[in-house]
Amino acid sequence: MTAAGIARRVVGAMTAAVLLGFCAACGVNPATGRQQPMLMSAAEEARIGAAEHPKILAEFGGVYRDPKVSGYIATLGGRLAAATELPGLRFRFTVLNSPVVNAMALPGGYVYVTRGLLALARNEAEVAGVLGHEIGHVVARHAAARVSQAQLSQLGLIGLSILGGAAGLPTDTGRLAQAAAALHLRRYSREQEFEADTLGARYMRRAGFDAAAMASFLTQLRAHGRLTAKIAGRPADTVDETDIMATHPRTLDRIRRATATVARPRPGRGARLGQASYLQVIDGMTFGSDPKQGLVRGREFSHRGLGFRFEAPKGFHLTNRPAAVLAKGPGAIVVFDADGGRAKGSMTAYLSRVWARRSLNDLEAITINHMPAATGWLEVEGRRGPMVLRLVAIRAAPRRIYRFLFIASPHVMRRQRQAFRRMSYSFRRLSPEEAAALKASRIGIHRVGDGEARADLVARMGNHDHAADWFDVLNGRTANRPVRPGDLVKLLK
Repeated sequence: MTAAGIARRVVGAMTAAVLLGFCAACGVNPATGRQQPMLMSAAEEARIGAAEHPKILAEFGGVYRDPKVSGYIATLGGRLAAATELPGLRFRFTVLNSPVVNAMALPGGYVYVTRGLLALARNEAEVAGVLGHEIGHVVARHAAARVSQAQLSQLGLIGLSILGGAAGLPTDTGRLAQAAAALHLRRYSREQEFEADTLGARYMRRAGFDAAAMASFLTQLRAHGRLTAKIAGRPADTVDETDIMATHPRTLDRIRRATATVARPRPGRGARLGQASYLQVIDGMTFGSDPKQGLVRGREFSHRGLGFRFEAPKGFHLTNRPAAVLAKGPGAIVVFDADGGRAKGSMTAYLSRVWARRSLNDLEAITINHMPAATGWLEVEGRRGPMVLRLVAIRAAPRRIYRFLFIASPHVMRRQRQAFRRMSYSFRRLSPEEAAALKASRIGIHRVGDGEARADLVARMGNHDHAADWFDVLNGRTANRPVRPGDLVKLLK
């Protein structure tokens, strides 16, 4: 028998042995009714959730510390969790201090919703639909199923590596397959998303909510996506990767199919929307960026605590993340961050020896708004061809350096050269008065009075960028739909 044949028999025996143990861990999930093979125990899920929880907080601005909002979400989530097939499963609901519109869940019952999403929702039922969907992922053990599938894939990869070595194939074959498997398992599948919608609708109905709110909130998400794309200068149907529509791709048809499978409320029992009570909870909630983390206003970024500001070029969209500020535009990306620990020596030496750690083209010392700085560039080979990296470093304090990294193809870099230069030179310190004036926007709930029109309500929002668009999106309205006396609407103040 050849070496490859022996290896195949060894792998076959290994596979059979592991699958016997794997099937011993099989069981019927009471939520889905399906036989569900698992290599991960509930205790292991809880450990993973606890370990990943701090990372979620770090990525999404920490906890939004408003007892009224957090207590409300915990109570609402608890009602939905009690309606599941596993009412004894412990859940932990967290509101994240992020303007990003998103929600997510970790194994072990960790469920998150951002204040950006809460600002967009119009009533309690829409929020219940979001929480129900995430609870559905947890109860159906979708994350655990992905890990178990990854472990099964790993078993196959071990076999592939053995066979490859025996047959004289490159040993990198297994590593390549492992990378492909990791990419495949990164997101929930379409079937898992549909199952989470179905379970979420079930728990909504059991808790007395109108499950049709899942579809109405999807309409809200689409309107929000179009507006943010418009503000960023992108095509209307493009979605930012941090948005819920990117992490939870869903269609109206799929949600309608999911809600259609759930029994209707009993005759005489109305399904709850809960608009007035919900709007009372979010009245005064922070909207958009938090000044403590830095404010994004259109193309301008300002940081009150650190005392600086800069402005991105036209057509670029700013995203504030814990480690950096990203500016994305046509064919280019700019990364802005800080280095507080390695600021000694000349700025040209910092650029070439500390940051880039290689020689740079056209390395030169410059001055930006009375602060010492340096710039240079290099060319690297990217996935789609050569890319130019332009580096700019600015010493704003004895031990603090701020950095711009401009990334684009040679053609785009030439076209955007002056725009990137203006962005670099727009960096300046804030005066104490300017820093003190930086305040967060907040949601304000207003009852429409007699004679008030849409234009009057938009005027109440002051000088907010795209105020009329935000009024329509936040309130689920179209420009030609009149407001009526007595309506409750969200305003920005």
